[in-house]
Amino acid sequence: MKTLFGLFLSFFEIGLFGFGGGYAMIPLIQTHLERRGWMSIQEFLDLIAIAEVTPGPIAVNSATFVGYRVFGVVGSLVATTAVILPSLIVGLLVGRYFKNGNGDTQQNILKFLKPAVIGLILGSAYTIGVANIVNLASFLIFIGVLLLLFFTKLNPIFIIIMTGVVGIIFY
Repeated sequence: MKTLFGLFLSFFEIGLFGFGGGYAMIPLIQTHLERRGWMSIQEFLDLIAIAEVTPGPIAVNSATFVGYRVFGVVGSLVATTAVILPSLIVGLLVGRYFKNGNGDTQQNILKFLKPAVIGLILGSAYTIGVANIVNLASFLIFIGVLLLLFFTKLNPIFIIIMTGVVGIIFY
């Protein structure tokens, strides 16, 4: 059942447990959207593509879009507030601790969070890759972009625009 409270809880959880930023949050967002029946996997992939090219964090853009899709403007406000609220609360609490805390303890906490964030990002890359690399053309575009990113100093924005043009040509 779709309720504003359910929307709030879903995005509050995403905001609370989405360590590492937008890319690390993608699996959590996907799980909530599929479990609640708010979007199909293809719609979710379209959402991520739109959220990436829209200014702002992926999680906030996703929350705004999903909230609007499910409950209109009120849903956008509820979902966006819910995804931001945990960061605000945790940031205020942690800020007080880090201000007066022990530097070694802080470094140890970060040492354990970094590998988890990398794992979440790799999980997101796998999910998006499996759903989008569907034929030889998409595989070649993927390989081409990887090579350009690793072996040239081209601006990523240029690569995104160039990839969009190639996508229009192929599809």
